[in-house]
Amino acid sequence: MVSVLEGAEPFAFEGNDIGVVVLHGFTGTTQSMRYLGEGLHRRFGFTVVGPRLPGHGTSPDDMETTGYLDWVGEAEVALTSLAARKRKVFVAGLSMGGTLTLNLAARFPDLVAGIAPIAAAAGQLTEPFAEALMLNPRPTRLPGIGSDIKAEGVVELAYPEVPVACMAEAMVLFAATSDLLGRITCPCLVVQGREDHVVPAANALKIVNAVSSDDIRLLWLNESYHVATLDNDKDRIVDRLGAFFAEIAAA
Repeated sequence: MVSVLEGAEPFAFEGNDIGVVVLHGFTGTTQSMRYLGEGLHRRFGFTVVGPRLPGHGTSPDDMETTGYLDWVGEAEVALTSLAARKRKVFVAGLSMGGTLTLNLAARFPDLVAGIAPIAAAAGQLTEPFAEALMLNPRPTRLPGIGSDIKAEGVVELAYPEVPVACMAEAMVLFAATSDLLGRITCPCLVVQGREDHVVPAANALKIVNAVSSDDIRLLWLNESYHVATLDNDKDRIVDRLGAFFAEIAAA
């Protein structure tokens, strides 16, 4: 039994008949999504769930025992459980959580009413990430990638080290999801910081150009880096996502 770090616990806020799943990123925790989840619940009345992905919010050693199928599986459970009791369900996610958001929309079109991937990894990697995958012999750990935040004094609860084996697992998820983007037909609000040091901003345009949705919106952020849900644009994200989900739910 692993212990969960304080602030990394899964959360749920019961509200109206509109459900929203919010998914955190690679080596991150639910802490990065709690402000968004609370805002969507408080300002718009939505029912919001924020699952903790397996191996996250505990220790790098624990994470090393998990892979992309575990992370996808947890996201699927959150989606199907919420869809079983709510009229419509939306999904939003940060970074790898954004990848999972896209993945769910592609594979469960009957359950996902709309999505908002935020700084989502969709196949385009940074050079350091790609180079790390080619190291031979492969190191066990590399320095962490958390807290890419423009706002001063704000810290993301994320691992200080990245299990390299999990980077390869994440790459499989990114590549497979990229190939599924054309199956997405639900309304999409793609959110991306122009200056993101973890996920290249080109991912946003790749998503916009690849999905088959008729309703595709793109929100560029000028005052946030990668962890936008904790950064200077966090209230703007809450407002735009909430209004977007409410509009689609009422249609």
